[in-house]
Amino acid sequence: MVSARALHFPILAGFLAGLLLLAGCAAPPLPPERPADSAGAAFARGDFMQAAELWTQQALAIDARAAAALWLNAADAWERADEPSRARAALRQVSRDTLSAGDTARYDMVLAALAIRSGRLDEAEQLLQAASVALPPASLGRYDELYDRLLQQLAGPGSIAYAEAESRIRAVEQYDPAIALELMRTLERVSSAELAARAHNRNTERQLAGWLELALVIRQNLVETRGIETAIAAWKAQYPDHLLTTGQALDTWLNYRMEFQPPARIAVILPGSGRLSAAGHAIRDGLLSAYADSPGRSELLFFPTDDDPRSPVSAYYSALDAGADHIIGPLRREWVEELLLLPGISTPVLALNDLPESMSEAGNLAAQARAITLSQDEETRSIAAHAAAAGLRNAMLLIPESSWGERMAAAFQDEFLQENRQILAVARYPESQNDHSIILKAALKIDESEERKRRLQNTLQTPLEFEPVRRDDVDVIFMAANPVQARQLRPQLKFHDAGDITVYATGRAFSGQPDPLRNRDLDGIRLPAAPWQVEHREEDDIPGFASLRDGNWSALFALGMDAWNLLPWLELLDHDPGFRFAGQSGTFSRGDSGTLRREPAWVVFRNGRPVPLDEP
Repeated sequence: MVSARALHFPILAGFLAGLLLLAGCAAPPLPPERPADSAGAAFARGDFMQAAELWTQQALAIDARAAAALWLNAADAWERADEPSRARAALRQVSRDTLSAGDTARYDMVLAALAIRSGRLDEAEQLLQAASVALPPASLGRYDELYDRLLQQLAGPGSIAYAEAESRIRAVEQYDPAIALELMRTLERVSSAELAARAHNRNTERQLAGWLELALVIRQNLVETRGIETAIAAWKAQYPDHLLTTGQALDTWLNYRMEFQPPARIAVILPGSGRLSAAGHAIRDGLLSAYADSPGRSELLFFPTDDDPRSPVSAYYSALDAGADHIIGPLRREWVEELLLLPGISTPVLALNDLPESMSEAGNLAAQARAITLSQDEETRSIAAHAAAAGLRNAMLLIPESSWGERMAAAFQDEFLQENRQILAVARYPESQNDHSIILKAALKIDESEERKRRLQNTLQTPLEFEPVRRDDVDVIFMAANPVQARQLRPQLKFHDAGDITVYATGRAFSGQPDPLRNRDLDGIRLPAAPWQVEHREEDDIPGFASLRDGNWSALFALGMDAWNLLPWLELLDHDPGFRFAGQSGTFSRGDSGTLRREPAWVVFRNGRPVPLDEP
């Protein structure tokens, strides 16, 4: 039996709701907010979070093309509010091609602020320089503030050298080759980013700016020399009142470049027999090829190793007995570690594999040991960064069932999983099998689509015209594979309707051998490669070295070339994070803990050939 009290509750609730509704109708409407004014006021008082949110709301409420200025306001406010990921998200709403000159300058300033925040100081300086061309008057204060932030971050040991050079420059009244050369030597300790920032600062006196810009132009044309005359002519056009003539500036470049010479006697420690002999021979032939092109006054001495773990140490002591003043090698990582941690070692080394993590124990050699490597882990991190820069956010990993595959997957994830990017699936394929349809259908969720068809047919008791569909949330596939596996997997992805998804593969997927017919199965795959491989993509382009094996060892051949050509520039690479050496196996710059950072060439396969891929 229901009580009278229970019956009264719904009636009372309805009565109260009616009163509230009448009260709401009777209340006068609040005046509408003015989002633009509120956002500007919040920004002016330093409440950047509130300003960014209000500008974002207003931008979402109007046409996308008309909202560009609002998105720029929001991005600037988000960056100032210490929300860099939200600032980047706001910038992604803006089509740069549609912006006015002033808004393009504002866009570049927000990017510069984000670059400074991330420590990408070279990039920040270039963006600020671009912004200065059409800087709106209202943005001058922000521009100067960002320049101050940039110079504060650039301050370091090179800043002392800059102060010394600045003092000398103010005393120079006419061209003196010795003084000009000494200025270049002093400025050598100033990074390219700081040189550019100080040269392009609108408050820098013109004669000083001209010297700094000249030092930068000279440095950028030390390795690749073909453009130096054009670069110097452009410099003189920019600084017509500088006391140096075009010819004197060219003489300064030439005198300074002659300072960079390889060591006199170089010992090379490479496998001559054993399991790594093929790799050692390819590196040796690349090194000899580069040496033949530019021997200088140097002497090369070779000390071969074998599979005996004691042979690299024995080769090292033999090299010392022969009077070597620099060493290239060894090749295996554990041999590099064993050699560099020898007590009392002092001869500079350019190793051909990663330096040990315990380099701090290597005493004086820690400051003299450098390394170049074709590290697949680093290549894979570069792949993840390249995919992210291309705007790809949702990845599927396709890796072999092996420890190498798991290592590549971990390297990709470490770099890719930032700023809301995600790994949606990891598919592991058996290396012993050729047909991976079952694994691919599961990863692409085609099997789920087929199962839905079966359930529906069973329910309706009638056959259905039904085409199974793959998942549509993946926009990039990372494939860890060797050449044979890549040539199997790519056609199978196309067969399962995934041919339109962007595919990146490890550099190992390309053997280096020009074979357009077989490599046609790689078409559409993006991967890192050695620049030498891109330049030698026809069979007739491959030199006749037996060690190259028709291109199969071309990446190591290119590494050998770089091992020789890099030697004169190692000290400058140490001083300047912005200095780049464009080599045959990649573009090298200063890395962490002595191992040089290598940026490979990026290619995409078309008609069975690797062709350069546009930078994202």
